[in-house]
Amino acid sequence: MSNPLTCKRISKWKGEGMKKKNTIENVVNFVQSESKVKEFRHDLPISHELKEVLLTKVFGECAKGIVSEYFDQCQETLGEFIDDHHPSEEKRSSLEHNLFWWRILYEVSQGMEMTFVESYIAKNYTDLKDKPLIISWLMEWEKAVTKFYYVGHTFNDQVLILVDTLTGEPVDVIIYDRFATPPKQGEIVMGTLLPIGDSLYFPIIDFYHFDYEAREPIAKHIKHYYDKHLKVSTLQEAFIHVLSAVLQIEHIIATEQEALASTQTPSEL
Repeated sequence: MSNPLTCKRISKWKGEGMKKKNTIENVVNFVQSESKVKEFRHDLPISHELKEVLLTKVFGECAKGIVSEYFDQCQETLGEFIDDHHPSEEKRSSLEHNLFWWRILYEVSQGMEMTFVESYIAKNYTDLKDKPLIISWLMEWEKAVTKFYYVGHTFNDQVLILVDTLTGEPVDVIIYDRFATPPKQGEIVMGTLLPIGDSLYFPIIDFYHFDYEAREPIAKHIKHYYDKHLKVSTLQEAFIHVLSAVLQIEHIIATEQEALASTQTPSEL
């Protein structure tokens, strides 16, 4: 299952390594830092100091606060959806938490009186009032959209190129969670990405990994179902309909494989 965009992106990474090294002094002039920039930009790198603050303090505090305040309210509804789609027990928690972030972002898209980011900023205004770049980065959270991605290339367990299954665009991703499930090249994953500068993104929580055996039929149907539902729904609303369809495909294939395995003799396994 190849993608020409992926191949072009891989060659870009490999071919430009020396060029990046030779021009690093020029890049330094454009690094985003708290003292220089007021508006966060996805394409420009951020300083090491700022990245440490965003990932170790701001991200952790904001994400934990959102989960603490809203997760219990969503759990019953999410549980009903999950029960209807029969994921394997070991994947249930991953599906639930990824669905939670979709739900939060969906509520934002529908217009909340005070969004979760606005709430965090209000609670921490004393610390953030003189840090417009951090506030701007936090506001980018509310633009995030939960999506399906094809794992086009893995450099290692933390650095990979994903391909947006809807647009075909490659996305450079870095995984900071050392307990995350290592991605497998060629599989389909679902999750929500946040920007961290230099055109790099990271998942807000570990991806939901669809069964590898189901990757081809799932990939074939995602675009079809998006085309169908986007005619009458927003991108956030269409997502849940597409997810429902591909979870059913995953379940059907898993059930068929279990039935086949149960009919085979030990020598055939």
